[in-house]
Amino acid sequence: MPGEDFRIQEMQLEDLESVLRIEASSFTEPWSREMFQEELAPDISLVLVARTEEATILGYLCGSIAEGAFHISNVAVDLGVRRLGVGRELVRSALAQACRRGAVTATLEVRASNLTAQALYRDFGFIVVGRRRRYYTKPVEDGLIMCLDQLDETINAWSEGEKA
Repeated sequence: MPGEDFRIQEMQLEDLESVLRIEASSFTEPWSREMFQEELAPDISLVLVARTEEATILGYLCGSIAEGAFHISNVAVDLGVRRLGVGRELVRSALAQACRRGAVTATLEVRASNLTAQALYRDFGFIVVGRRRRYYTKPVEDGLIMCLDQLDETINAWSEGEKA
């Protein structure tokens, strides 16, 4: 599976079993099936999967857009393909789609200990703007609030060949 080509697409109900498997292997308090089904509400949600040509789900991203703000609520990549660009492409695609749908900023929370995810988000221009004490449980840990302002400028920079 590593090194396979993949494409980013909107999540479908039939993707849920694979998404739930990745979720369970990625988090100590995984989302339920019902939580993912609620995320599939088309009006404000942006829910994407990375899929191989053989329809294998490699990762997913859930977020919502409201009043010009895109909030990334959940991202995970299958253990076997981490650090191969799947998460980066999910975030890149989600930010671009959110911008096209009117988002001008993006926010998220990340565990204070998740330095890999923080580095990824910083590559896109996110900065830490706050801390939520004891936000996460199992284990109890602070959450960092990260924000990306001027989403349209970030997207335009990509088309000019800048890093992200």
